[in-house]
Amino acid sequence: MTKFLWGVYPYICFTLFFVVPIVRMLVHPYSWTTRASGLFGSRLLGYASQLFHWGLLVVLIGHVAGWVGGLLGLPGWVNFFYWSALTGGFAALAGSVAALLRRFAVPEVRAMSQSDDYLVHLFLIAILGIALYQVTVDGIFGLAYTAAPWFASVWTLSPQPELMASASLLTKLHVFLALTFFAYFPFTKLVHFWALPINYFVRPYQVMRTMRYTLQRKREYALRSDQSYLFYAIALSVLIAVGISLLPGKPMLAGLEASKTTPQSGIEAQTGYPLYVSQCARCHGIDGTGDGPGAGSPRFASPPRNLVAGQYRFVSTDNGVASDADIYRTILKGLPSAGMPGFAALSPQQLGSLVSVLDHFWSDRSQPGQAIAVAARPPPSDETQSTGRQLFADACAMCHGETGHGDGDLAAGILDSAGNMVPPANLAEGRLKTGRDPEQIYLRIAAGIPDGQSGSLMPAFSYFSGDEIWAVVDFLESEMLPPGGSVASTQTAR
Repeated sequence: MTKFLWGVYPYICFTLFFVVPIVRMLVHPYSWTTRASGLFGSRLLGYASQLFHWGLLVVLIGHVAGWVGGLLGLPGWVNFFYWSALTGGFAALAGSVAALLRRFAVPEVRAMSQSDDYLVHLFLIAILGIALYQVTVDGIFGLAYTAAPWFASVWTLSPQPELMASASLLTKLHVFLALTFFAYFPFTKLVHFWALPINYFVRPYQVMRTMRYTLQRKREYALRSDQSYLFYAIALSVLIAVGISLLPGKPMLAGLEASKTTPQSGIEAQTGYPLYVSQCARCHGIDGTGDGPGAGSPRFASPPRNLVAGQYRFVSTDNGVASDADIYRTILKGLPSAGMPGFAALSPQQLGSLVSVLDHFWSDRSQPGQAIAVAARPPPSDETQSTGRQLFADACAMCHGETGHGDGDLAAGILDSAGNMVPPANLAEGRLKTGRDPEQIYLRIAAGIPDGQSGSLMPAFSYFSGDEIWAVVDFLESEMLPPGGSVASTQTAR
């Protein structure tokens, strides 16, 4: 489905967007009309039209800036996209809602309206509403870094759908609806967008247009008819899109070149630092310091890691220093309850190139210790569960609480290396950042969780035997963790 949605569907939509207007112009030139209804409810229409048209223009300019900024890794351009799309989006949303209400409220306008008059506004309200909700409520920002390279890959005829796989569900819905709207656009009265005269801003105050040039069968390119306006508008749009997609100067990190991989499809996959920018910079920042534009989202259980400091918490080594295998797994699987998506759609070569980038960021990295071996798991039984229950009460309840809700006596005093309070995981609600994989639970008990202000957030219970650790896992799975998998949460939980 990912390959179809982000590798095939865009071409269907853009083909309709550019081809259907040409067909309509040649076959049904009289259908090029806005079906104006300005004689009725004109006062409300005036406000709605101004907000709608100027808002959409600002949104369009902002998206172009975000496309360039995301493609080249330019934070200033992405910030401009944020503010322009935010202000323009609210204006366009208000104008669209007002225009839609006018169609319902004014009887004459309602009688003149056709289905596309309503559908167009419903599309725009949904597209704008989702984006504005994400920015203002979820605090999700910086996805231009992700969408821009994917969008450019579409225009260079080398689609990389895997670049969109890590986007949030609402972001995917926003883009999907926008693509669908592009496909529907030329079948509506909005097709008049292509006939807007290019010399509009320098024309006389009053212009008398004649059907002599509009309906002529021969081609003309002197900007006298809708045909020539259509030709130049479509040609210019395609040239701009392809030109931006071919922009030189892909973001590169000094001393780190992008590796090259060629999948069986023959399309060169994005790797290395450019891949980092497209997939990770929205949260971890261009320089890996954890200050990406979306870092402050309330959807995250804890701030994104400072990759320069190497503050990795989910390790499998005996000295608490993350290995490349630990980093690889975290990128691959993500931390679902923390808000970090998994990147399973990326190839092993792409994931390996991201590990190389993170290794480059990590200054003064210590040598990882020996990997902790996961002992063979004994068959669960009433005895192992009883042993695990006792071990949990003796060693874990002081932080996680007797019922596993993260409310133990010592829970309030756990601070990370930056001084932020980090409550213990709420086991009773299944909020485990590394998921419910039994081996990962085993490793969290055996290796602990580093990055605490006093040494660790959770001590390593290395003095437990393998059978004892498995007994705790048996107890958690049978009596503590809820059935059906882990539960995503916006609450802080280490």
